[in-house]
Amino acid sequence: MPSWYTVAPPHDDIKEGDFDESVFAAKLGDVVSGDAPPDYSDPYAFFQKTYLTKGLENLLQSVYRKLEHGKGPGVVELQTPFGGGKTHALILAYHYLNNGSRVEDKLPDDVGLLSPNISAIVGTDVNASKGFRSGDLVRHTLWGEIAHQLGGEQAYSAIASNDKDRLAPGEDDIQDVLEPLQPFVILLDEVLEYVVKAHGIEVGGSTLGAQTLSFLQELTQAVSGLDRGLLLGTLPSSEQEDFSPDKQNNLAKVEKIFGRLEAIYTPVEGEEIYSIIRRRLFDSPDEVEVRSIVDDYIQTYQQNKGDLPSKVTAGNFREKMELAYPFHPDVIDLLYEKWSTFSTFQRTRGALRLLARVAEDLYQREEAIGLILPGDINLEEPSIRQEFLRHIGNEYEGIIDSDIAGDNAKSQRLDDENKSWNHMAQRNATSIFLHSFAADQGEQGIELPHIRLDVSRPDTPIALVANVLHEQRNELWYLNNKGQEYHFSNVPNLNRVVIDKKNQVQRPRVRKELKTYIQKELGNKLSTYLWPSSGDEIPDNTELKLAVLDPDENYQDRDLRRWVDKKGQSYRTYKNTIIFAVPNSDRHLRFEDEIKDYLALQDIAGGIAKGEQSVLEEQQEKVKRRIDDLTDEFPRKVREMYQIAKVPVMNGDSLEEIDFGDPPVGRENLDTWFRRKLASQMHGKILSGPPSARLLQSKFLRTQDEIALSDILDQFHRNPDLPALDDADLIAETVTNGVRDGSFGLARQEDGEAVPKSVKIREPLSRSQVNFREEGWVVITADRAEELQAKVETESEAEEETEGESTSETSGSEDEQDSSSDDERQDEEELGDDEPPEEEEDAVHQLSLRVSGVPTGKINDLNRGVLMPIIRAAGQFEFTIEFDVESEEGIPEKKIEQQVMETLRQLGAVVERQDQE
Repeated sequence: MPSWYTVAPPHDDIKEGDFDESVFAAKLGDVVSGDAPPDYSDPYAFFQKTYLTKGLENLLQSVYRKLEHGKGPGVVELQTPFGGGKTHALILAYHYLNNGSRVEDKLPDDVGLLSPNISAIVGTDVNASKGFRSGDLVRHTLWGEIAHQLGGEQAYSAIASNDKDRLAPGEDDIQDVLEPLQPFVILLDEVLEYVVKAHGIEVGGSTLGAQTLSFLQELTQAVSGLDRGLLLGTLPSSEQEDFSPDKQNNLAKVEKIFGRLEAIYTPVEGEEIYSIIRRRLFDSPDEVEVRSIVDDYIQTYQQNKGDLPSKVTAGNFREKMELAYPFHPDVIDLLYEKWSTFSTFQRTRGALRLLARVAEDLYQREEAIGLILPGDINLEEPSIRQEFLRHIGNEYEGIIDSDIAGDNAKSQRLDDENKSWNHMAQRNATSIFLHSFAADQGEQGIELPHIRLDVSRPDTPIALVANVLHEQRNELWYLNNKGQEYHFSNVPNLNRVVIDKKNQVQRPRVRKELKTYIQKELGNKLSTYLWPSSGDEIPDNTELKLAVLDPDENYQDRDLRRWVDKKGQSYRTYKNTIIFAVPNSDRHLRFEDEIKDYLALQDIAGGIAKGEQSVLEEQQEKVKRRIDDLTDEFPRKVREMYQIAKVPVMNGDSLEEIDFGDPPVGRENLDTWFRRKLASQMHGKILSGPPSARLLQSKFLRTQDEIALSDILDQFHRNPDLPALDDADLIAETVTNGVRDGSFGLARQEDGEAVPKSVKIREPLSRSQVNFREEGWVVITADRAEELQAKVETESEAEEETEGESTSETSGSEDEQDSSSDDERQDEEELGDDEPPEEEEDAVHQLSLRVSGVPTGKINDLNRGVLMPIIRAAGQFEFTIEFDVESEEGIPEKKIEQQVMETLRQLGAVVERQDQE
């Protein structure tokens, strides 16, 4: 998209930085005397830069018809709001009447050349007490001066006595003077100012002001009675002027005088101001390029019409944009609709002067934009800023510096921190500022759709406007909103009040609140100790402990290592149970600052509730919302502050530092987060599952054959070379797994020696059988376990052999006895002895027992005296166990499920019935 200044180049004085604002403040008297700037004193240059509105064309036609043909009204009032082009219209008429031949080609087709007598008087230029002077001749009144300007000394002499006595002539006397001077034109500008000043000059029992009012009444009647005479006068619009009661009264009288006979012409109406401004400030634009640029904007508006004011889809909006180019029509409209309501703002003249400054500033800075939007007006430029401040007061200069434009302005700082915004914060703030002021308070403020229209270009993501505005609402001090409307006010908003309240918050209160919120974020996953002052406050036990360090203290690693090594004067036993949560100093300071915000808001909410903050009552919901927003973020802020862990290592004075990075979104207690991160596969500093049997082998059985079961558990609490442990069942599970797969064995010691028959390896083992509290149990290497089991087998075989030999000897003796007694039996039989022979011992081929009352303390006896003899005689067999257990205290369901039932499942047993209460 081409830049605006290549499509519609500014006039040379604007380009060159030589723009003189006085060109928009020329007076009719200066034009008449030749003292006006060239743009006004030169008739052709004046017509060249003047856009002939419908009102100006009508005025020229009316003047021509009246003076040439005697048709039309003889008294014409030019009435517009202050600065609305009245004086410009008088100057236009003067150049036409006085220099018509020089501007003939600029005149409307039906307006011919004239050479009338002309009188031009500007009320603000006249000293009522001194009158008018040329040579030795002094005229004391308006009637004397008008007569002299129209007809020289001859005309003046006809009413000289009235002039000297300062007594107004009558209608007939005036008509007698004027009739021979036809065609004539009397131009009166700012006549009210002369009347007001003339009231201070006494004339007999009257005043010159009263006589002047009388003259004006007689004059209007006299002119109206002449065919080719014309009176053109300007009156301000009373609604737009700041008058004293006396001045207002005089205005009413003048209006009444003119109102009886006048015809009112309005030089500028409606959208004609767009063309006036373009003609006065810019060369003729490239209309093809203008249409192309406007097309891009209209297309953007159509695509986003739901987010913009409805007027952008109106049929005439494209035409308005083309007419107003290179300004967006809203730039001009807000000056005419809002700023012109101030009595000090000259509607056309003031808008021209201000927009000339805007164009000059943008051109000098080479702002490569296709269209000048309201948000592009540079309030950092002093000359532009003063154009607004002169109407609203210099107290708003500090507000501009604070929030909108300037090196220290918050909007500019936000833009500097977010380059992708393309100065959106400053453009937003500028748009809101320009719409914040109007004499009618109901017109103050702007809604978001209009802000979007004021700042958005075809390459602007429409959502960005609201996103940036949201950030500004939290940062700017004087940006306020009432409902959906935003405005700047010299009353500080909630942000500024918060700043003031923050300065009153003492740090001990902040520190106390900080500690409270950290305490809220400590759960029960670890034993936590908040801000301990020394290692003495951290107990020496097997619990896994998180020491959350005080951010106000600067602990060195050697200090923390001393906490790990000693508790008081004693050496610490369980060194592998301490984890330090280390604060980040930058995030600590930011968190404290947000806590100060929270405390300040709490104080403000309390003040509103007590009626002490009436100015903020309308923002009560906003206060509550900001409190909620802050407290919702506090849990995460705690984790952001404590994102570094330090854990002990085996040797040296240092600790290992682990940075978890930014915490995830969502709620999670600080100790839960620490445990989860340290137990993760990335860090592995806390056991999250049973360690491998290989770890136990390498750490405890590499240089020795056995280690006490309780010592293994103890080492996980003592030795920082091992991962920390907070669940003994994990080690128990590792032992059961290692025994089952043959990585090592488990045995019981008696008198310092492992009992061979107690060895367990390559067999199922329940967790309940791994009892760290029961003394005598040791974990042994697989080789040692097999060696002990082999010893048991050898002893068993030896016993069997011994039993076999004993049985054989007994059997041989019986054979011998049987053999030796055969003869005796035969003899006995022969003797008729009827006693039968002794029968052989019966063998049991099926055995089924159901026993009860076996105490748990006799399980080993049951195994040794019952099960083992049967296994030796009949081999392996399956048996059924039935429990009937009662307990007053109760057995934990977890223990039944995770130990008893799990062991049965590992054994492959079938649970036929399970009843529990």
